[in-house]
Amino acid sequence: MNIHIKPINTFTQPEIDTLYDMIFHFYEEYEPGHAINKESINDTIIHLTNHPENGSIQLIYDADHVFIGYAILIKYWSNEYQGYLLFIDELYIIPSKRSLGYGSTVISLIDQTFHDIKALVLEVSPSNTRAFSLYEKLGFKRNKNQTLLKIKK
Repeated sequence: MNIHIKPINTFTQPEIDTLYDMIFHFYEEYEPGHAINKESINDTIIHLTNHPENGSIQLIYDADHVFIGYAILIKYWSNEYQGYLLFIDELYIIPSKRSLGYGSTVISLIDQTFHDIKALVLEVSPSNTRAFSLYEKLGFKRNKNQTLLKIKK
């Protein structure tokens, strides 16, 4: 499958507008009613554009150069794995392109593009059994640890 990814540091206004729509849809699917706004999205864009060592937002295009999704990738060092891990914070493919191989192709492309990492890491919503099955087929395994989160007020 011929697709490509492009970091968001080079984008057009229509791409940003489409990205906003995709992110809003991602959160609506993931957790209906989850509050996210353009300011939050802009903060992420600005931070990752100004600090590419921390990660990136990758725009996903199909073979016809149509913008079909995005991935937010966060890079961090792991003492346990003795190197950088790449956390796939968000991966979104538009609904009309799902179950056609795009998700697995994007994961493969990310794996091939980022050479200095020891592992890819991601989280899956427990209700998203289709995505979980895909990730297991691609070689992802449950970590022995559970992720806990404490939000600071």
